[in-house]
Amino acid sequence: MRSVRSRLSIGLAVFLAALLLGQWLWLTFTIDRLIEKQVITRLQEETETLLAHIHIQSDGEIVLDSRRLSSSYQRAFSGLYFSIQSIDHQIFSRSLWDFDLTTPALSIGSKATLYLQGPGEQPLMAVSAGYLKQGKQITITVAEDIAWMLEDKSHFQWTFTVLSLLGVLALLAFQFWIVRLALRPLNKAKQELKLLGQGEIEKIDEHAPDEIRPLLVELNRLMSSMVVKTRRSRQSLGNLAHRLKTQLTLLNQIADTEAMQHNSEGKQAIYSQTNEIKQIIDRELKRARVSGMTLPGKGVDINEMVTNLVDTLKRIYQDKELKISWRVDKQLRFHGDREDLLELLGNILDNACKWCESRIELEIYRDEGIYICVKDDGLGCHGDDLSALTQRGFRADEATPGSGLGLAIVFDIVESYEGTMHFSESQKWGGLQVDIHLQSSVSV
Repeated sequence: MRSVRSRLSIGLAVFLAALLLGQWLWLTFTIDRLIEKQVITRLQEETETLLAHIHIQSDGEIVLDSRRLSSSYQRAFSGLYFSIQSIDHQIFSRSLWDFDLTTPALSIGSKATLYLQGPGEQPLMAVSAGYLKQGKQITITVAEDIAWMLEDKSHFQWTFTVLSLLGVLALLAFQFWIVRLALRPLNKAKQELKLLGQGEIEKIDEHAPDEIRPLLVELNRLMSSMVVKTRRSRQSLGNLAHRLKTQLTLLNQIADTEAMQHNSEGKQAIYSQTNEIKQIIDRELKRARVSGMTLPGKGVDINEMVTNLVDTLKRIYQDKELKISWRVDKQLRFHGDREDLLELLGNILDNACKWCESRIELEIYRDEGIYICVKDDGLGCHGDDLSALTQRGFRADEATPGSGLGLAIVFDIVESYEGTMHFSESQKWGGLQVDIHLQSSVSV
Protein backbone atom coordinates (compact mmCIF):
# COMPACT_ATOMS: atom_id res chain seq x y z
CA MET A 1 0.00 0.00 0.00
CA ARG A 2 2.01 2.92 -1.34
CA SER A 3 -0.71 5.55 -1.57
CA VAL A 4 -0.47 8.21 1.13
CA ARG A 5 -4.19 8.82 0.73
CA SER A 6 -4.97 5.13 1.36
CA ARG A 7 -2.70 4.99 4.39
CA LEU A 8 -4.29 8.08 5.92
CA SER A 9 -7.81 6.84 5.18
CA ILE A 10 -7.23 3.39 6.68
CA GLY A 11 -5.38 4.85 9.66
CA LEU A 12 -8.17 7.31 10.36
CA ALA A 13 -10.84 4.63 9.90
CA VAL A 14 -9.12 2.30 12.39
CA PHE A 15 -8.65 5.14 14.89
CA LEU A 16 -12.27 6.27 14.59
CA ALA A 17 -13.55 2.70 14.87
CA ALA A 18 -11.56 2.17 18.07
CA LEU A 19 -12.65 5.54 19.43
CA LEU A 20 -16.31 4.95 18.66
CA LEU A 21 -16.20 1.44 20.10
CA GLY A 22 -14.76 2.80 23.32
CA GLN A 23 -17.33 5.58 23.37
CA TRP A 24 -20.13 3.09 22.70
CA LEU A 25 -19.04 0.87 25.58
CA TRP A 26 -18.63 3.82 27.94
CA LEU A 27 -22.00 5.37 27.09
CA THR A 28 -23.77 2.04 27.36
CA PHE A 29 -22.26 1.40 30.77
CA THR A 30 -23.02 4.95 31.95
CA ILE A 31 -26.63 4.87 30.78
CA ASP A 32 -27.12 1.43 32.35
CA ARG A 33 -25.85 2.72 35.68
CA LEU A 34 -28.00 5.88 35.55
CA ILE A 35 -31.22 4.02 34.73
CA GLU A 36 -30.41 1.30 37.25
CA LYS A 37 -29.78 3.91 39.92
CA GLN A 38 -33.12 5.59 39.20
CA VAL A 39 -34.99 2.28 39.34
CA ILE A 40 -33.25 1.22 42.54
CA THR A 41 -34.04 4.58 44.17
CA ARG A 42 -37.70 4.22 43.20
CA LEU A 43 -37.88 0.63 44.44
CA GLN A 44 -36.24 1.58 47.75
CA GLU A 45 -38.84 4.26 48.19
CA GLU A 46 -41.52 1.63 47.55
CA THR A 47 -40.05 -0.63 50.24
CA GLU A 48 -40.17 2.27 52.68
CA THR A 49 -43.79 2.92 51.73
CA LEU A 50 -44.71 -0.74 52.23
CA LEU A 51 -42.92 -0.77 55.58
CA ALA A 52 -44.97 2.21 56.71
CA HIS A 53 -48.26 0.41 55.94
CA ILE A 54 -47.38 -2.89 57.58
CA HIS A 55 -48.94 -3.95 60.91
CA ILE A 56 -47.90 -6.99 62.91
CA GLN A 57 -50.75 -8.61 64.81
CA SER A 58 -50.40 -10.30 68.18
CA ASP A 59 -50.31 -13.76 66.60
CA GLY A 60 -47.38 -12.61 64.33
CA GLU A 61 -49.52 -12.31 61.21
CA ILE A 62 -48.45 -9.54 58.81
CA VAL A 63 -51.27 -7.19 57.83
CA LEU A 64 -50.86 -4.63 55.01
CA ASP A 65 -53.16 -1.68 54.38
CA SER A 66 -53.38 -2.00 50.60
CA ARG A 67 -55.70 0.99 50.20
CA ARG A 68 -52.79 3.40 50.27
CA LEU A 69 -50.68 1.44 47.80
CA SER A 70 -50.29 1.86 44.06
CA SER A 71 -53.06 0.29 41.99
CA SER A 72 -50.36 -1.51 39.99
CA TYR A 73 -50.00 -3.94 42.87
CA GLN A 74 -53.66 -4.92 42.39
CA ARG A 75 -53.50 -5.56 38.63
CA ALA A 76 -52.31 -8.98 37.46
CA PHE A 77 -48.86 -9.03 35.83
CA SER A 78 -48.75 -5.23 35.89
CA GLY A 79 -44.97 -5.21 36.09
CA LEU A 80 -44.78 -3.96 39.70
CA TYR A 81 -44.64 -6.58 42.42
CA PHE A 82 -43.79 -7.06 46.08
CA SER A 83 -43.36 -9.78 48.65
CA ILE A 84 -43.14 -9.44 52.43
CA GLN A 85 -41.58 -12.30 54.32
CA SER A 86 -41.02 -13.24 57.91
CA ILE A 87 -39.89 -16.46 59.48
CA ASP A 88 -43.41 -17.84 59.75
CA HIS A 89 -45.46 -15.74 57.41
CA GLN A 90 -45.41 -14.34 53.82
CA ILE A 91 -47.67 -12.13 51.71
CA PHE A 92 -47.50 -11.19 48.01
CA SER A 93 -49.00 -8.48 45.83
CA ARG A 94 -52.07 -9.46 43.79
CA SER A 95 -50.20 -8.45 40.66
CA LEU A 96 -48.06 -11.61 41.01
CA TRP A 97 -51.24 -13.71 40.82
CA ASP A 98 -49.95 -17.20 41.50
CA PHE A 99 -46.27 -16.48 40.78
CA ASP A 100 -43.85 -17.13 43.64
CA LEU A 101 -41.47 -14.23 44.31
CA THR A 102 -39.64 -15.74 47.25
CA THR A 103 -36.22 -14.20 47.90
CA PRO A 104 -33.58 -14.98 50.55
CA ALA A 105 -34.21 -13.45 53.96
CA LEU A 106 -31.95 -10.53 54.83
CA SER A 107 -30.64 -9.44 58.18
CA ILE A 108 -31.88 -6.21 59.67
CA GLY A 109 -30.42 -3.20 57.83
CA SER A 110 -29.18 -5.26 54.86
CA LYS A 111 -30.09 -4.39 51.27
CA ALA A 112 -29.65 -6.25 48.00
CA THR A 113 -30.31 -5.61 44.33
CA LEU A 114 -31.49 -8.64 42.41
CA TYR A 115 -32.21 -9.50 38.77
CA LEU A 116 -35.05 -12.02 38.55
CA GLN A 117 -37.40 -13.61 36.09
CA GLY A 118 -41.01 -12.73 36.79
CA PRO A 119 -44.42 -13.78 35.47
CA GLY A 120 -44.48 -14.44 31.75
CA GLU A 121 -40.68 -14.46 31.78
CA GLN A 122 -40.62 -10.74 32.50
CA PRO A 123 -37.10 -9.45 33.28
CA LEU A 124 -37.28 -7.98 36.79
CA MET A 125 -35.05 -5.74 38.85
CA ALA A 126 -35.72 -6.19 42.55
CA VAL A 127 -34.62 -4.47 45.73
CA SER A 128 -34.70 -6.46 48.98
CA ALA A 129 -34.17 -4.97 52.42
CA GLY A 130 -34.24 -6.38 55.97
CA TYR A 131 -36.25 -4.50 58.61
CA LEU A 132 -37.39 -4.83 62.24
CA LYS A 133 -41.10 -4.09 62.55
CA GLN A 134 -42.79 -4.20 65.94
CA GLY A 135 -40.07 -6.52 67.19
CA LYS A 136 -40.48 -8.88 64.25
CA GLN A 137 -37.77 -9.34 61.55
CA ILE A 138 -39.12 -9.06 58.02
CA THR A 139 -37.73 -8.91 54.47
CA ILE A 140 -39.47 -6.67 51.93
CA THR A 141 -38.82 -7.19 48.21
CA VAL A 142 -40.13 -4.85 45.53
CA ALA A 143 -39.61 -5.80 41.85
CA GLU A 144 -40.24 -3.95 38.59
CA ASP A 145 -40.44 -5.14 35.01
CA ILE A 146 -37.38 -3.65 33.24
CA ALA A 147 -38.23 -4.82 29.70
CA TRP A 148 -38.74 -1.15 28.78
CA MET A 149 -35.27 -0.35 30.03
CA LEU A 150 -33.66 -3.13 28.00
CA GLU A 151 -35.64 -2.08 24.93
CA ASP A 152 -34.59 1.56 25.33
CA LYS A 153 -31.01 0.42 25.83
CA SER A 154 -31.11 -1.65 22.63
CA HIS A 155 -32.73 1.20 20.72
CA PHE A 156 -30.06 3.58 21.94
CA GLN A 157 -27.27 1.19 20.97
CA TRP A 158 -28.61 0.74 17.44
CA THR A 159 -29.25 4.45 17.01
CA PHE A 160 -25.79 5.28 18.30
CA THR A 161 -24.20 2.65 16.05
CA VAL A 162 -25.95 3.92 12.92
CA LEU A 163 -25.18 7.55 13.72
CA SER A 164 -21.58 6.62 14.50
CA LEU A 165 -21.17 4.80 11.19
CA LEU A 166 -22.65 7.75 9.34
CA GLY A 167 -20.30 10.01 11.28
CA VAL A 168 -17.32 7.82 10.36
CA LEU A 169 -18.29 7.88 6.69
CA ALA A 170 -18.71 11.65 6.81
CA LEU A 171 -15.32 12.04 8.52
CA LEU A 172 -13.65 9.74 5.98
CA ALA A 173 -15.19 11.70 3.12
CA PHE A 174 -14.01 14.92 4.73
CA GLN A 175 -10.57 13.45 5.32
CA PHE A 176 -10.43 12.28 1.69
CA TRP A 177 -11.25 15.80 0.56
CA ILE A 178 -8.68 17.32 2.93
CA VAL A 179 -5.95 14.89 1.81
CA ARG A 180 -6.81 15.50 -1.83
CA LEU A 181 -6.59 19.24 -1.19
CA ALA A 182 -3.29 18.79 0.66
CA LEU A 183 -1.82 16.65 -2.15
CA ARG A 184 -2.91 19.04 -4.89
CA PRO A 185 0.49 20.82 -4.90
CA LEU A 186 2.21 17.45 -5.42
CA ASN A 187 -0.12 16.60 -8.31
CA LYS A 188 0.56 20.04 -9.76
CA ALA A 189 4.30 19.45 -9.43
CA LYS A 190 3.88 16.07 -11.14
CA GLN A 191 2.11 17.67 -14.10
CA GLU A 192 4.72 20.41 -14.31
CA LEU A 193 7.51 17.83 -14.29
CA LYS A 194 5.82 16.19 -17.28
CA LEU A 195 5.56 19.56 -19.04
CA LEU A 196 9.18 20.25 -18.15
CA GLY A 197 10.23 16.98 -19.75
CA GLN A 198 8.23 17.92 -22.85
CA GLY A 199 9.90 21.32 -22.97
CA GLU A 200 6.67 23.29 -22.62
CA ILE A 201 7.97 25.03 -19.48
CA GLU A 202 11.50 25.82 -18.28
CA LYS A 203 11.04 25.46 -14.51
CA ILE A 204 8.60 24.24 -11.89
CA ASP A 205 6.44 26.75 -10.07
CA GLU A 206 7.92 27.09 -6.58
CA HIS A 207 4.78 28.58 -5.01
CA ALA A 208 3.77 25.66 -2.81
CA PRO A 209 3.29 24.75 0.88
CA ASP A 210 6.39 24.97 3.06
CA GLU A 211 6.59 21.17 3.31
CA ILE A 212 7.25 20.60 -0.40
CA ARG A 213 8.64 23.95 -1.51
CA PRO A 214 12.27 22.97 -0.67
CA LEU A 215 11.85 19.91 -2.90
CA LEU A 216 10.64 22.03 -5.83
CA VAL A 217 13.43 24.55 -5.31
CA GLU A 218 15.99 21.74 -5.29
CA LEU A 219 14.52 20.21 -8.47
CA ASN A 220 14.76 23.55 -10.26
CA ARG A 221 18.32 23.98 -9.05
CA LEU A 222 19.20 20.50 -10.24
CA MET A 223 17.65 21.11 -13.68
CA SER A 224 19.53 24.39 -14.05
CA SER A 225 22.75 22.70 -13.01
CA MET A 226 22.22 19.90 -15.54
CA VAL A 227 21.56 22.39 -18.36
CA VAL A 228 24.73 24.32 -17.50
CA LYS A 229 26.82 21.16 -17.25
CA THR A 230 25.43 19.82 -20.53
CA ARG A 231 26.14 23.10 -22.30
CA ARG A 232 29.69 23.20 -20.92
CA SER A 233 30.27 19.57 -21.90
CA ARG A 234 29.12 20.20 -25.45
CA GLN A 235 31.17 23.35 -25.66
CA SER A 236 34.20 21.36 -24.54
CA LEU A 237 33.40 18.74 -27.17
CA GLY A 238 33.21 21.46 -29.77
CA ASN A 239 36.53 22.93 -28.71
CA LEU A 240 38.17 19.51 -28.82
CA ALA A 241 36.74 18.84 -32.27
CA HIS A 242 38.06 22.17 -33.51
CA ARG A 243 41.54 21.35 -32.26
CA LEU A 244 41.44 17.90 -33.87
CA LYS A 245 40.24 19.39 -37.09
CA THR A 246 43.22 21.74 -37.09
CA GLN A 247 45.59 18.81 -36.63
CA LEU A 248 43.92 16.91 -39.47
CA THR A 249 44.45 19.91 -41.71
CA LEU A 250 48.15 19.79 -40.84
CA LEU A 251 48.26 16.06 -41.74
CA ASN A 252 46.74 16.82 -45.13
CA GLN A 253 49.35 19.50 -45.62
CA ILE A 254 52.08 16.98 -44.78
CA ALA A 255 50.59 14.60 -47.34
CA ASP A 256 50.98 17.32 -49.96
CA THR A 257 54.69 17.86 -49.25
CA GLU A 258 57.38 16.79 -51.70
CA ALA A 259 58.52 14.05 -49.34
CA MET A 260 55.15 12.28 -49.74
CA GLN A 261 54.97 12.68 -53.51
CA HIS A 262 56.85 9.41 -54.00
CA ASN A 263 54.66 7.52 -51.53
CA SER A 264 51.30 7.48 -53.26
CA GLU A 265 49.85 4.70 -51.07
CA GLY A 266 50.75 6.48 -47.83
CA LYS A 267 49.42 9.75 -49.23
CA GLN A 268 46.11 8.14 -50.23
CA ALA A 269 45.79 6.43 -46.84
CA ILE A 270 46.25 9.77 -45.03
CA TYR A 271 43.63 11.39 -47.26
CA SER A 272 41.16 8.54 -46.72
CA GLN A 273 41.49 8.47 -42.94
CA THR A 274 41.49 12.25 -42.46
CA ASN A 275 38.38 12.63 -44.64
CA GLU A 276 36.50 10.01 -42.65
CA ILE A 277 37.53 11.59 -39.35
CA LYS A 278 36.50 14.99 -40.67
CA GLN A 279 33.03 13.70 -41.44
CA ILE A 280 32.65 12.44 -37.90
CA ILE A 281 34.02 15.67 -36.43
CA ASP A 282 31.74 17.81 -38.61
CA ARG A 283 28.76 15.86 -37.39
CA GLU A 284 29.71 16.22 -33.72
CA LEU A 285 30.47 19.92 -34.19
CA LYS A 286 27.08 20.46 -35.74
CA ARG A 287 25.38 18.70 -32.86
CA ALA A 288 27.45 20.56 -30.29
CA ARG A 289 26.59 23.96 -31.82
CA VAL A 290 22.88 23.33 -32.10
CA SER A 291 22.28 21.23 -28.99
CA GLY A 292 24.28 23.55 -26.81
CA MET A 293 21.85 26.36 -27.57
CA THR A 294 18.63 24.36 -27.64
CA LEU A 295 16.67 23.24 -24.63
CA PRO A 296 15.73 19.58 -25.11
CA GLY A 297 12.07 18.96 -25.47
CA LYS A 298 10.94 22.20 -27.08
CA GLY A 299 8.66 20.18 -29.26
CA VAL A 300 9.52 19.62 -32.94
CA ASP A 301 6.80 19.66 -35.57
CA ILE A 302 7.49 16.30 -37.24
CA ASN A 303 5.12 16.83 -40.17
CA GLU A 304 6.77 20.12 -41.10
CA MET A 305 10.24 18.56 -40.91
CA VAL A 306 9.22 15.61 -43.12
CA THR A 307 7.65 17.95 -45.69
CA ASN A 308 10.85 19.98 -45.99
CA LEU A 309 13.03 16.84 -46.15
CA VAL A 310 10.93 15.29 -48.93
CA ASP A 311 11.10 18.50 -50.99
CA THR A 312 14.87 18.64 -50.57
CA LEU A 313 15.41 14.98 -51.48
CA LYS A 314 13.24 15.26 -54.60
CA ARG A 315 15.44 18.09 -55.82
CA ILE A 316 18.63 16.12 -55.05
CA TYR A 317 17.41 12.96 -56.80
CA GLN A 318 15.64 14.58 -59.74
CA ASP A 319 16.86 11.89 -62.13
CA LYS A 320 14.86 9.19 -60.32
CA GLU A 321 11.51 10.97 -60.40
CA LEU A 322 10.85 9.88 -56.84
CA LYS A 323 7.38 9.00 -55.61
CA ILE A 324 7.56 9.53 -51.87
CA SER A 325 4.41 8.99 -49.83
CA TRP A 326 4.27 9.73 -46.14
CA ARG A 327 1.76 9.61 -43.34
CA VAL A 328 2.43 11.72 -40.26
CA ASP A 329 -0.09 13.09 -37.78
CA LYS A 330 -0.10 16.84 -38.28
CA GLN A 331 -0.31 17.40 -34.53
CA LEU A 332 2.46 14.96 -33.57
CA ARG A 333 5.49 16.59 -31.96
CA PHE A 334 8.88 15.21 -30.96
CA HIS A 335 10.23 16.34 -27.57
CA GLY A 336 13.94 15.95 -27.99
CA ASP A 337 16.87 17.43 -29.89
CA ARG A 338 15.65 18.81 -33.23
CA GLU A 339 18.95 18.10 -34.94
CA ASP A 340 18.85 14.48 -33.78
CA LEU A 341 15.48 13.93 -35.42
CA LEU A 342 16.54 15.84 -38.56
CA GLU A 343 19.69 13.76 -38.94
CA LEU A 344 17.84 10.51 -38.22
CA LEU A 345 15.08 11.12 -40.75
CA GLY A 346 17.46 12.68 -43.24
CA ASN A 347 19.82 9.70 -43.23
CA ILE A 348 17.21 6.94 -43.48
CA LEU A 349 15.30 8.80 -46.23
CA ASP A 350 18.51 9.61 -48.09
CA ASN A 351 19.50 5.94 -47.88
CA ALA A 352 16.10 4.95 -49.25
CA CYS A 353 16.33 7.49 -52.08
CA LYS A 354 19.82 6.25 -52.97
CA TRP A 355 18.84 2.58 -53.29
CA CYS A 356 15.19 2.69 -54.41
CA GLU A 357 13.88 2.43 -57.96
CA SER A 358 11.39 5.27 -57.51
CA ARG A 359 8.98 4.57 -54.65
CA ILE A 360 9.41 5.27 -50.94
CA GLU A 361 6.88 5.06 -48.14
CA LEU A 362 7.26 6.75 -44.72
CA GLU A 363 5.04 6.28 -41.63
CA ILE A 364 5.43 8.07 -38.30
CA TYR A 365 2.94 7.66 -35.48
CA ARG A 366 2.65 7.58 -31.71
CA ASP A 367 3.23 4.20 -30.00
CA GLU A 368 4.49 4.63 -26.41
CA GLY A 369 7.02 6.99 -27.94
CA ILE A 370 7.59 7.43 -31.67
CA TYR A 371 7.45 4.69 -34.30
CA ILE A 372 9.13 5.33 -37.68
CA CYS A 373 8.89 2.99 -40.66
CA VAL A 374 10.60 3.53 -44.06
CA LYS A 375 10.12 1.20 -47.04
CA ASP A 376 11.57 1.35 -50.56
CA ASP A 377 11.25 -0.66 -53.79
CA GLY A 378 14.99 -1.18 -54.30
CA LEU A 379 16.95 -4.42 -54.41
CA GLY A 380 17.03 -4.55 -50.63
CA CYS A 381 19.62 -6.19 -48.45
CA HIS A 382 19.84 -9.84 -47.54
CA GLY A 383 21.64 -12.26 -45.22
CA ASP A 384 24.62 -11.02 -43.27
CA ASP A 385 24.42 -7.63 -44.93
CA LEU A 386 21.31 -6.78 -42.87
CA SER A 387 23.18 -7.08 -39.57
CA ALA A 388 26.14 -5.14 -40.98
CA LEU A 389 24.14 -2.11 -42.10
CA THR A 390 24.80 -0.19 -38.86
CA GLN A 391 28.57 -0.72 -38.99
CA ARG A 392 30.56 2.40 -39.77
CA GLY A 393 31.97 2.33 -43.28
CA PHE A 394 29.89 -0.64 -44.46
CA ARG A 395 28.58 -0.21 -48.02
CA ALA A 396 26.38 -2.83 -49.64
CA ASP A 397 27.45 -1.61 -53.10
CA GLU A 398 30.94 -0.13 -53.39
CA ALA A 399 30.03 1.30 -56.76
CA THR A 400 27.49 3.65 -55.22
CA PRO A 401 29.00 6.86 -53.79
CA GLY A 402 28.84 7.35 -50.02
CA SER A 403 30.77 7.19 -46.77
CA GLY A 404 28.91 4.27 -45.19
CA LEU A 405 28.21 6.36 -42.06
CA GLY A 406 24.53 7.26 -42.58
CA LEU A 407 22.77 4.28 -40.95
CA ALA A 408 25.52 3.99 -38.32
CA ILE A 409 24.81 7.59 -37.30
CA VAL A 410 21.09 6.79 -37.19
CA PHE A 411 21.83 3.80 -34.96
CA ASP A 412 23.80 6.01 -32.55
CA ILE A 413 20.91 8.47 -32.32
CA VAL A 414 18.38 5.69 -31.74
CA GLU A 415 20.53 4.26 -28.94
CA SER A 416 20.80 7.68 -27.28
CA TYR A 417 17.00 7.71 -26.97
CA GLU A 418 16.90 4.14 -25.63
CA GLY A 419 15.19 3.06 -28.82
CA THR A 420 15.46 0.12 -31.21
CA MET A 421 16.15 -0.16 -34.95
CA HIS A 422 15.34 -3.19 -37.08
CA PHE A 423 16.09 -3.97 -40.75
CA SER A 424 14.04 -6.36 -42.84
CA GLU A 425 12.80 -7.03 -46.33
CA SER A 426 9.74 -5.01 -47.28
CA GLN A 427 6.76 -7.31 -47.81
CA LYS A 428 5.14 -4.64 -49.96
CA TRP A 429 7.89 -3.95 -52.51
CA GLY A 430 10.75 -6.30 -51.70
CA GLY A 431 13.21 -3.52 -50.87
CA LEU A 432 14.64 -2.53 -47.51
CA GLN A 433 12.37 -1.79 -44.57
CA VAL A 434 13.66 0.14 -41.56
CA ASP A 435 11.64 0.09 -38.33
CA ILE A 436 12.63 2.51 -35.56
CA HIS A 437 11.04 2.93 -32.15
CA LEU A 438 12.15 5.87 -29.98
CA GLN A 439 11.45 6.10 -26.27
CA SER A 440 11.33 9.88 -26.46
CA SER A 441 8.42 11.88 -25.12
CA VAL A 442 5.80 12.79 -27.67
CA SER A 443 2.62 14.80 -27.60
CA VAL A 444 -0.38 15.18 -29.84
